[in-house]
Amino acid sequence: MEALVTFGAVLGVAIVVGGWAYARSRPQRAHLGADGVQEASVIVRERYRPAVIVARRGVPLRLRFIRDEDNPCSQKVIFPDFGISRSLAAHRTTTIEVTPNREGEFLFTCEMGMYQGTLVVTRERRPLARRPLVSTVPADTRKR
Repeated sequence: MEALVTFGAVLGVAIVVGGWAYARSRPQRAHLGADGVQEASVIVRERYRPAVIVARRGVPLRLRFIRDEDNPCSQKVIFPDFGISRSLAAHRTTTIEVTPNREGEFLFTCEMGMYQGTLVVTRERRPLARRPLVSTVPADTRKR
């Protein structure tokens, strides 16, 4: 019985760790906004989440960096291949716009290189999915 409990505990830990690793590494595909610009958000808290953004070549991209901390390491984001270096205010959202005109994998990092992410640019020909329209009016105030 003790061996079964130990096996169950080890299996449970493996599932939790495996799920955490999968969620951490899962890329986010940029969505096409109503204005025709690709959009993606990155939460900055101890790292970049998601750490991989997939975007389409030749379509303008709007990245929203939501800095949810005041760690000095995360006060700047740098895209060396695009010549972009932008300060990120603590507990605020900073928007960066770029049009990725070549395919490949492009690093983005904090100033110290401790936080790292990748922008994957593809030439995918199928249309990007449009983000569904969501009402900004609270449900209890809508006309019935």
